[in-house]
This record gives sequence, structure tokens and C-alpha cells, in this order.
Amino acid sequence: MTRPPAVVRVETERLILRSWEAADAPELRAVLDAEDDHLRPYIPWMRDEPRSLEATATWLSGHADDFAAGRSWRFPFFDRSSGALLGQTGLFDRVGELGLETGYWVRRAAVGRGFASEATSAMVRLAFDLHGVDRVEIHHAVENEASGAVARRLGFTCEATLRRRAVDSEGGIHDRRIWSLFAGEFSDSPAARVAVAAWDAGGERRL
Repeated sequence: MTRPPAVVRVETERLILRSWEAADAPELRAVLDAEDDHLRPYIPWMRDEPRSLEATATWLSGHADDFAAGRSWRFPFFDRSSGALLGQTGLFDRVGELGLETGYWVRRAAVGRGFASEATSAMVRLAFDLHGVDRVEIHHAVENEASGAVARRLGFTCEATLRRRAVDSEGGIHDRRIWSLFAGEFSDSPAARVAVAAWDAGGERRL
């Protein structure tokens, strides 16, 4: 697995994805406050919500530090037409050698419009074409059927259901489902059909 130049901006047909900034705190704060009941059941970090605006800015600064250090790459994604924050996707180095995990959340009004699939396809392309991984994984609690639908739609294979491995924001324990897509499968997968462009911090196009 290679360490590519940090890609800080990604574009798809309908979305703009970029790294978080502390200045995004007010918009994120408004989204999380409005979407608390929608996001809380399946996102473990919602246990720390609601944060203050100051704490949210500090949290996003930590995301930016992780991004720069190559520990994880969180990308909020925005509607190209309106500029509205729709959700977040990312890549996470926590599934072992030669693999990256991707995950996503989407605000309620954007559910069912294919935005999670489009944003996740962009992460899959970054993982294979820039990071050089052998596989990308998606993990979710079995009750989170929407996350499973994204994985299935993009051509991932469900490899395992691990008992009592996922902890929700309230401390509840759930079975965890694991999906994988391998580099040799990517070109024939629906995830490869999404057009993706990406740029590094210096403005050089990488995809």
C-alpha cells in the first residue's frame, strides 16, 4: 500500500468532497442538531453529542490533523448545486494490512437519492487508485439496513456477520456485518462507474 499525496478535494457528478475545516463548525453544528434522532442510533460518536460550537470546531481541527498525518481521511460532501452539507464519508486505516475501511452518514433529506453511493464510490476509487490497497471494507450494525444497501449496490460482498461487535451511541451491543470489495473486482463493479476527479493541496489533479 502506497502513501499518496494528500487529496483534499474530490468531485463527482453531483457532489463536492473536501477535508474538514474548523470553519465548518457552524454548518455541521446545525445539521447534527437537526438530525440527532436520525443519526444517533448507528453512529457511535453521537454519544458525545450535542457538543458546543467551540467543541465542534476543536473536533474538526482534530479531523484535519488526522487527515494531514494520514491516520484517517474524513470528507464532508456537499451538493454541487446548492452547496449544502449532505453528509460525510471517509477512509480509515483500521482493518489491517493492505486494506482501508470506508463509512458514511447522510442527512435525512438526502436519504434515498444515491448520494451515499456516489460519495462512497469516490472513496473506493481513492483507495484503489491512489492508496494502492488490495481491499476496501464496509462495516455496520446489522440493523442498519441502509448501510448494507449501499455496500450491496456498489458490488461489495458480505463476508461475515460477527456477533456482538458493534457498540452504538447508547452503549447497546449489536452484531456487525462486514462487506469487502477487492482491487481485482473493482473495474467490473458499479462503484467504478462513477466519474471521480481529485486534487491535492497544491492544486495538482491526481485522478
